[in-house]
Amino acid sequence: MKRHTHVLASAICATALTLTAGACSASDDALSGGPAAGPASGQDGPAVDGGTLRIGLDRAFTRLDPADSTLTSEPMLVLANALYDPLMTNGDDGTVQPYLAKEFTPNADATGWTLRLRDGVRFSDGKPLDAQAVIDHVTRLSKPESKCSCAADAAAIGSMAAPAADTVVFTLKAPNSVFPNAFTRSLGYVSEAPGADGTAIGSGPYVLAGAQSGVSAELTRNPAYWGAKGHADKLAFRVLPDTDSRYQSLRSGDTDLIWAESPAQFKQAPADGLRVAAGPGSTSTVLINTRTAPFDDPRVRQALQYAIDREAVEKVVGLGQGRAADGPIGTHSAYRAADPAPGYPAHDPARARQLLEEAGRPQIAFDYLVDSRPESQQRATVIQQMLGEAGIRMTVKPVDAAAQGTALMQHSFQVMDFITSMFGDTDAALTALYPSASPMNFTGYRNPAVDRSLAEGRAALDPGARAAAYHDAARQIVADAPMLFLTENSNGFLASSRVGGLPDLSRRTVISLSPAALWSTK
Repeated sequence: MKRHTHVLASAICATALTLTAGACSASDDALSGGPAAGPASGQDGPAVDGGTLRIGLDRAFTRLDPADSTLTSEPMLVLANALYDPLMTNGDDGTVQPYLAKEFTPNADATGWTLRLRDGVRFSDGKPLDAQAVIDHVTRLSKPESKCSCAADAAAIGSMAAPAADTVVFTLKAPNSVFPNAFTRSLGYVSEAPGADGTAIGSGPYVLAGAQSGVSAELTRNPAYWGAKGHADKLAFRVLPDTDSRYQSLRSGDTDLIWAESPAQFKQAPADGLRVAAGPGSTSTVLINTRTAPFDDPRVRQALQYAIDREAVEKVVGLGQGRAADGPIGTHSAYRAADPAPGYPAHDPARARQLLEEAGRPQIAFDYLVDSRPESQQRATVIQQMLGEAGIRMTVKPVDAAAQGTALMQHSFQVMDFITSMFGDTDAALTALYPSASPMNFTGYRNPAVDRSLAEGRAALDPGARAAAYHDAARQIVADAPMLFLTENSNGFLASSRVGGLPDLSRRTVISLSPAALWSTK
C-alpha cells in the first residue's frame, strides 16, 4: 500500500492541473543535478570554477538547431542543454516539471493551455525570450522545411496567442492532458532561427565559439546567462562514435565525461576508477510488422513472446545492469501501479510451439534486422537460439543505422531490433507508438479498443483516470504482441574521478544533464 501511495503521488505531481515551477521539486535541479538531485558521491567537495570540460559524444551532429532530431536525442542532450534551455524538463520517474516555464495550466477540458514564462530571460544575443519568441519558435519548427520530428506535436496546436509578454495561450485541436510533455525537447528548446552557420541562438549557459560539423564543437560560458553560471570556462565536445574508443579516451585522460550505454563498461568503470551517473534510460524491444504474413496473426506474434526468456537476455546481454521489461509502462514510470499485472507471458517454448500449430504455421522463418552495436548483435544471437528451441528459424540481418531507419519508416521489415528511450516518458511512448493513425506506429498495429483507451487517457486531466486508461491499453498491447519487450537498460555518463557535480540519475528515465553543473578538479 505504501508503494501504491508513493506512485499515485508521483503521478499527481507529474500531471497536476497546474504545472508550476517549484511544484514537486525545484525545477532547476531536474536538469542541472543541483542540491535536490544530489551528487553521485558525497565526496565532491566545493565546486571549482574555470578550466575546460572535455566531453565525448557518441554520434555526429549536422547542425546545432533544436529542429535537428540528432541534437535532441537522449545522448546529445548534454550538448543541447549547454546551448538551449527547455521550457519543461523531465525529473525522476519521467515526471515533467517547469524550467524556463513558470507554469503550464490547462482549461477545463485540456483543449487550451496557458504558459507563463520566467522573468528576465534573454537569448545570448540580448533579445528577450518572451511569448512572441515562443510562438515564433514553435511556428518555425512546425514547418516541413524544418524537418523536425516534433512536427506532429506542433500539428496538434490550432492557434497560439500572446496576451502578455510572459504569456502564451495554446488552443489545441483536441484534448491533450499531457501537452506540456511536448516541450521537454525540440519544441521546448526555444531559439531564434539559425544563421548562415546553421546554429540557432538559444538562452543556455554556454554559447558556440566554433564547430566542425560531425567532429567537434567548442563552447564558452555565456556572460549574460540569466541563471547560475556554468562552472567550466569552456566545453570541448568531440564526436567519438566507437564505443570502445570512447571509453579508452576516458581511461587515458583524453576526455573527462562520455555518454555510455554498454553494460560491460558500466560494470567495469568502478574498477577503473571512473564515476558512473546512469539511470533506466532505454528499453530493448522487438518490433513486429503486423501488416504482412505470418505476423498478421497475433498467435504467431504471441509465440515469439513465449519463446523468449527475457530474464536470460538481461543476464547474458545486460550483465545484471538492467532488468527484464514487461510492457509499455516501465517499472520506473510514475504511472506504475503497485501491482501492474501486465500479464506478460512467462518463458514457455512448448506454448510457443502450440500457438504456431494453432495458427497453422508449425514452422516459420524470417529476417531479423539489427544494427552493428555489439550488444545488439549479442542480443540477436541469444534470441535466435531461444526461438530455435521453439522451432522458429530466425536469420540475423545486420544493417547500418541509415538502412535500419529507412526500413523502420517505410515498414519494409519483418522483425526488427528496436532500442528506444521513448518509454522514459510513458505519455509520449503510448500516444506515439500504438494509435492506429500515428505516423510513429512502426508496427502497423491497429486495435480500436487501444485507440479508445489511449484517447481517453490523453484527454483525462485526472491522473487516476489517465493511469487506468493507460493500463487498459498496456494490457491489450501486451496481449496483441505487436512489440515484444525485452529489457530496461542503464544509460548515462561515465566520468573521470576528477569531475564533480555529477547528479544522481538512478531514477531518471530520461537522461538529461546540463554540463553547466559540472566541474573538474584537475
